[in-house]
Amino acid sequence: HSYPIIFLLNNCLWFHSPLAASRINVALSGTAIQSSTYNGGLAERSIDGNNDPQWEHNSCSFTALQAKAWWRLELPGVYQVSEIEVTNMNMGRNRINNVEILIGDSLSNNGNDNPRCAIINDDPGCLTQTVKCWGMEGRFINFYRSSDEIQYLQLCEVKVYGAASRINVALSGTAIQSSTSSGGLAERSIDGNNDPQWEHNSCSCTTGQARAWWRLELPGVYRVSEIEVTNRNTLRSRLNNVEILIGDSLSNNGNDNPRCAIINDDPGCLTQTVKCWGMEGRFINLYRSSDAPESLQFCEVKVYGGRDPVHH
Repeated sequence: HSYPIIFLLNNCLWFHSPLAASRINVALSGTAIQSSTYNGGLAERSIDGNNDPQWEHNSCSFTALQAKAWWRLELPGVYQVSEIEVTNMNMGRNRINNVEILIGDSLSNNGNDNPRCAIINDDPGCLTQTVKCWGMEGRFINFYRSSDEIQYLQLCEVKVYGAASRINVALSGTAIQSSTSSGGLAERSIDGNNDPQWEHNSCSCTTGQARAWWRLELPGVYRVSEIEVTNRNTLRSRLNNVEILIGDSLSNNGNDNPRCAIINDDPGCLTQTVKCWGMEGRFINLYRSSDAPESLQFCEVKVYGGRDPVHH
């Protein structure tokens, strides 16, 4: 058995357990910039994974003397932020006083208009302090001194813990299909509306044709974890034997990409979830490879996953 070990060091609680050790610092996958740079104290030094508080060891960020100094981390996607750990420098420690931690998706005012998680100050008993943000969502995390006081902003490490938000990335994409019947446009199936009734104008439908297809183009290459497909509440067999394909190729209209699954109507449920286990691609096709002429119809496609950092 593994048991937690707790130490009290310089009034800082240091906790080690198998669970704590498994936490992932998502800041390591991000990029950092700041309002200015002093003496080589680059913004990215504060997300290098090194808590060293000594300036001369080249692991701390540092702005120039200025009013309203800021430092910003961009995460690889939108995250629900549970905790942020901040390590101060071991000298000039008051330079972290009255600094706001802001989290959100806006770049207005360089991200400094986003909602506030906390205001921090140097903790005399501990160089590293933990701030709870209780699941606040955002892609950008700012450290910001809103005062007009001329002062440096210094940080030696910022660690961010949280989970990628479950965001339907299909809403940011564009859809086309092999043909359109009776106004059943491709984009209806990525309008965020699961309504299964045709007369409410939220379902896509092709004409009766062989090898009908529908294609979603995402705004980048994604690692797709799950896809939810909502069928229409009538003529449900039109979703039978449909392949879900994911990849980067437009060969054969995207229908040569790797297969995630083959789906059929589920008699017990109009909405079904397909696991794609991180398959990568920009294009997601729903494709019936049969030569039998048949309409392809469904009412919503939702896609969950994260942006591939290699292709970001």
